[in-house]
Amino acid sequence: MKLSKLIPAIFALTFLVSVNSHSLASSHDDGNPNTFTLNSIHEMNTVELVEKVMPTVVYIYMEKNDSAGSDGFGGLMPNSPQPSAGVGTGFFINDQGYIVTNAHVVKDTKKLIIYYWNSPLEYDEAVVVGIDEIADIAVIKIIPEGPTKHVNWGNSDDVDIGEDVVAIGHGLSMPFAVTKGIISMTYRQPDMSKPMILYNQSDTVINQGNSGGPLFNMHGEVVGVNTLLFSRTGSFSGVGFSVPSNLAERSVRQIIETAVIDNDGNIIEEGYVTYSAIGIQFTAIDTIEERKKLLELGIESLIKVQETPKDGAAYEAGMLPGDVIVEVGGKIIFTSIDLIRQLWYNNVGDVLKIKVYRDNKYVTLNVKLKEFKFNTKG
Repeated sequence: MKLSKLIPAIFALTFLVSVNSHSLASSHDDGNPNTFTLNSIHEMNTVELVEKVMPTVVYIYMEKNDSAGSDGFGGLMPNSPQPSAGVGTGFFINDQGYIVTNAHVVKDTKKLIIYYWNSPLEYDEAVVVGIDEIADIAVIKIIPEGPTKHVNWGNSDDVDIGEDVVAIGHGLSMPFAVTKGIISMTYRQPDMSKPMILYNQSDTVINQGNSGGPLFNMHGEVVGVNTLLFSRTGSFSGVGFSVPSNLAERSVRQIIETAVIDNDGNIIEEGYVTYSAIGIQFTAIDTIEERKKLLELGIESLIKVQETPKDGAAYEAGMLPGDVIVEVGGKIIFTSIDLIRQLWYNNVGDVLKIKVYRDNKYVTLNVKLKEFKFNTKG
């Protein structure tokens, strides 16, 4: 993909995240001393937060295979010579040694060495459980000496523009560094070849070495996985992107569910991730007259179906060109971002109720979702 000299290059980073395998901003107490619970109302100050979550973050030292490509940062960095070794960040998602990081951190590596915060001189080699290259999420695993500390996933749907966030990682190979900023914007889409993948933007300082690391809200919950840097120089310039926690957690869950592991903990088959698709091409409602008519009916959606390919789920369910999508899965739709986010909560084969406005009436369709086929060629 060609970029004008005036357009900043997008750089993938290498980070570290601490999270809990329990879902969506819920605190719990299962008697595990490595799990801390938080009052959902209580916001910690930065010192309190870091003290709680720092032990969940790990330092990843990676040795690349000799055959690895020249772009070791997720395919979004201009080609340049890459080192044979590097640093990334990761975070524990349960007490069994499972770690989340970025796919570009672990891809084409021959060795992944994990360092602990509480005992940095003790380390272990990690194995890859599975990779989702589309969302740039990977799960790796070590055999820990004891239960590993971990924290809760937060609900990225609740993230607000201007909200304080904290990142922990190893930017520029500086171990276990803490930076703080705000959410600058939610649900950006810098890579149009991956239409299902949206990012939250923050001005929290992140650099190469931070990739795969956690972005925390002030409740101590992980609301994102730091992944991309938007920069002219390749270092931080105020714009960073994180994979929203709800999307990252979806990838992690599918990877673990589909991985085949024997009784000794060996990975027989790596886990994988699929994305569901409605199977439509759509356009935005762009005339004042049509927009006014829909608003008078209480319809705020801007999404009109343009085409329903015959091999798609929408065609089989009876969706037609010209349909205005009003609701998906019981959620009101305004823009394509709402449509994409609803698909994050559904899998291939699920039946999704979609309400459309057609010929002056509402029609509800049962759409059995098919697998989304990505075209990632630039």
